[in-house]
Amino acid sequence: VSLEGSTFADVPAKFEAGTPAIAQAIGLAAATRYLRAVGMERIHRHESTLVKYALQLLSEVPGLTIYGPKAERSSSVTFTMDGIHPHDLASILDSQGVAVRAGHHCTMPIHTRFGLSATARASVYLYNTLEDIDALAQGLIFAREVFGLS
Repeated sequence: VSLEGSTFADVPAKFEAGTPAIAQAIGLAAATRYLRAVGMERIHRHESTLVKYALQLLSEVPGLTIYGPKAERSSSVTFTMDGIHPHDLASILDSQGVAVRAGHHCTMPIHTRFGLSATARASVYLYNTLEDIDALAQGLIFAREVFGLS
């Protein structure tokens, strides 16, 4: 660009504004190196252990319905609690230091199929521990107490 005119790049680059996402590319490279150093198989085993433990522990919580397959599951557990809307459940869990997502999770067809207005979802990753799953279960029991369901 100059006072006399401008030169445009060819499509599609001519529609991309500003500086390329250099910082993001550098961050992605660093994250990739970190994950390779930890080992993707190791991360997968850790997630699988946590999810298996969560399914076992959460199946003992009264009034909790867990959605999804019992085996070959990814790193999340989706659920509802009888008598507690998932958004309320997420708020109560948050007050106990437990972070979950509540809503449709971009899966409206499955929510419609099961007649659900929303669900709650707990996700695990390499930084989570068995104690985090214990805290989730304790938070769910606490939520039942708050709503007078225990």
